[in-house]
Amino acid sequence: MHWIFMICGLLLSFVLLVKGADVFVDGCVSIARLLKVPDLIIGLTIVAMGTSAPEAAVSISSAVSDPENSGIAVGNLLGSNLLNILVILGVSAVLVPIAVDRSLLKKDFPLLMLSAVIVPIMFLVGGMHGPRWGGMILMIIFITFMALTVVSANASRKKAKESGEPEEDEKPMSVPKSILFALGGLAVVIGGGQLAVYCAKDIAHGIGISESLIGLTVVALGTSLPELITSVVSARKGNSDLALGNVVGSNLFNILLVMGLTMIIAPFSITMADLIDSLCVLAATTMCYAFSVTNSTIAKKEGAAFLICYGAYLTYIIARDVLR
Repeated sequence: MHWIFMICGLLLSFVLLVKGADVFVDGCVSIARLLKVPDLIIGLTIVAMGTSAPEAAVSISSAVSDPENSGIAVGNLLGSNLLNILVILGVSAVLVPIAVDRSLLKKDFPLLMLSAVIVPIMFLVGGMHGPRWGGMILMIIFITFMALTVVSANASRKKAKESGEPEEDEKPMSVPKSILFALGGLAVVIGGGQLAVYCAKDIAHGIGISESLIGLTVVALGTSLPELITSVVSARKGNSDLALGNVVGSNLFNILLVMGLTMIIAPFSITMADLIDSLCVLAATTMCYAFSVTNSTIAKKEGAAFLICYGAYLTYIIARDVLR
């Protein structure tokens, strides 16, 4: 009976994380509109942060509760980024070949490559820890990236306005309702994150697997649900390019914002397995960049290659856990 409660609790936590992030974003978007913030800026900041809220809630909760044994904190972030590239992009590309926007190749992809390189170097230089100074570096890069993105978005908006393109003007909620949605959604996300960590740790200990393995697989999949749903639906509707932008943006937020915040709030220990997983993220990111540069398209066969690589990685981490 205990196992049923823990599994149900973990599934419930994923629902709370996804729905809470949804409500939180709605509230923040409404507040931004009440303050006359342009829709484009809202989409590039608040909505993008909202999709990373589940990862942030789980990783920070795990690191705070047990900094010396933070397998779920690290595994969730690295596992989410691997899932985003190898599974979400893999499935999307198999459904419909993904067209690659040139702006992604010029700005976002190089930054994603840089962030994927920085993480394992930081782990090594920090003495197999996620150091607080490393978190500060990631946050500085994130703030710079967001500032440049907002400036670029404002320039695009002015250009569109001058050319006479109509702007979206969705009516915001009332002030009390907006605040209630923002605070209520945030509370649900935080509660869902703590429930996910508690149930995942209990299940891992109960069946004799490591917290790192459950963080890399089950928890990573649960916190990546918003990206998975968005990308697959986009691909099925023929908007496959949105799937790539969604994954690149999510991975950037996971590394720069979520890992940065987690390191600053609760510096955590790193194992050799975590270091290897960070190198796997670097390899997957490099593979994705190489496929994207070739003909500016991720073809169906390349999507299949992503899925095969994830299958090989999954086999490796399960074998690693059994033999530890």
